[in-house]
Amino acid sequence: MKFAEAIKHKKKGVIRKWEHHFPIYDSYFEDIQSKPLSLLEIGVAWGGSLFTWQKYFPNAQITGIDNNPDCKKFEEDNIRVFIGSQANVDFLKEVNEQTGPFDIVIDDGSHMMNHQITSFKTLFPLLKSGGYYVIEDYHTSFVSKYQDGGEKTLDFLKNLIDRLNFW
Repeated sequence: MKFAEAIKHKKKGVIRKWEHHFPIYDSYFEDIQSKPLSLLEIGVAWGGSLFTWQKYFPNAQITGIDNNPDCKKFEEDNIRVFIGSQANVDFLKEVNEQTGPFDIVIDDGSHMMNHQITSFKTLFPLLKSGGYYVIEDYHTSFVSKYQDGGEKTLDFLKNLIDRLNFW
């Protein structure tokens, strides 16, 4: 199943995703769709994403985190929702202890620079070997309302790549 089809056939909820992400998800995830895996999505919002991942990965345990307590209503069968901030290292570690380690982490949370960086620094080292870490909206590095005076996510990631390849 293609990601775009999963969106159309999800059970419930509203989803807002950039369509140019769909073929990228398919290129990385299509071969592992039927495997039992554990996925964390940061940012539940209207629940549609959780139900899309549930359709796309039928044998997965789906975990969502959000700071809105109303998001607990999206829990069911293989979907768990935790309420807390993606900027809280202890919270992220607790979620990982309870439902991880994760094969896939999708950061579609607050889009704030320090939140994206904190989540990455905390969760990336906890990923299963060969796992995927996706930051959906790091383009917010160019949008002033998501900047907090600290390092931009794009610069943080570029520095990681530079250090990896600086020889």
